Amino acid sequence: MSLRKRCSRTAPPTLADGTENPFHCPTSPRCEHHWHYDFQVNRARYRNTTETADKHQARDIEARERARILEGRHGIRRQPDITFRQFAETYMRDHAEVHKRSAERDRYTLKILNVHFGALILHEITTHRIEQFKRERLTGRWRAHGQKGPSKPIKPATVNREVDTLKSILSKAVEWGKLAVSPARGIRRLKVDNARTRILTDDEQGRLLAAARPKLRAIILLALITGARIGELLTLRWEDVEDDALTFMETKNGRARRLPLSPAIAALLKALPRQHAYVFTNAQTGEAYTSVRHAFDRAVTRAGIMTGDVTLHTLRHTALSRMIADGQDDYTVMAVSGHSSTRMLARYTHPSESRKLDALATFKLPGRVTTASQTETASEVEAAEITELLKKVLVDAGRIELPTSALRTQRSPS
Repeated sequence: MSLRKRCSRTAPPTLADGTENPFHCPTSPRCEHHWHYDFQVNRARYRNTTETADKHQARDIEARERARILEGRHGIRRQPDITFRQFAETYMRDHAEVHKRSAERDRYTLKILNVHFGALILHEITTHRIEQFKRERLTGRWRAHGQKGPSKPIKPATVNREVDTLKSILSKAVEWGKLAVSPARGIRRLKVDNARTRILTDDEQGRLLAAARPKLRAIILLALITGARIGELLTLRWEDVEDDALTFMETKNGRARRLPLSPAIAALLKALPRQHAYVFTNAQTGEAYTSVRHAFDRAVTRAGIMTGDVTLHTLRHTALSRMIADGQDDYTVMAVSGHSSTRMLARYTHPSESRKLDALATFKLPGRVTTASQTETASEVEAAEITELLKKVLVDAGRIELPTSALRTQRSPS
């Protein structure tokens, strides 16, 4: 226990200016001044008055206050101090590397999180600190390894992934009894507008295939035919290719997806050598490709495709948009693409301008009796009738004034 009184019998009776010293008390500590408690928990100092001169009552008050803090009302439990960096290593070893396919990405994200939170004890991480982290990341800039050009601003989607990893670590700390409440529980994700709408035209697809190297050309073709994600194609094994179907085992949602072999897919796979376990293998390492992004970007440049943001995902977007435009039903396209809901499939629907006009032309004026002449289309007659109807409504509302000649024709005969 650490109780004390602010008064003292050894304090000078007067101050330097000659005034009475309020902390001088000849009978201290047996006086009527209040006892104060002063203690530390996990490097945080707590001190206040007990508002009583009875030392026994003061001890009880201090004990209750210490218990209240240790019980977790301030986010602290009865446990040894553990820093974020120490617990994050435990999280990676016992959870991420066992249960998550994104463990490698989490390891990379952890390097960034440790810069901001690594030295802090878990309960010292507050909601405000996390919001500060988001702000600092958004205003910062990033330079890739070997990048020679100017550094790039950090995008909101990247910050969201970092905050998601932080949330997962802190939630696991609560689950494992290292933290009372996660400070990241109420943190909101940043708004991101990353719904790509770029699709390749037939001409662009031809130019891209002509500009790509043979192995990349095969990857692009298979992506345009199946609408599969690039990660699914790069992890496709020959053992998952049968005579009548192929199966994507490494999918985004973790569920295997089986597609029948069309003649185009069968011909493409037949032309590829079966020298390694993976369909698309790096000849130098004998392992599957981890990324073909840079080779794809160079092929896009050689193809002269300079408009829009063309990425590897554009191939999937192009394939699925083509299937939907061809009239394939949503559930068939979902079975091909691996989407679990039509809501996710909606971003691949891009009606043409002619289809939009057809949809707008479904409106008909009620009670319409006018028929189109040989030189007029139904739409032109409809537009003329709407103009007359709108003019009449505005006149009745007093918004416009008709010419005098028009008013004479509307008068009733005398």
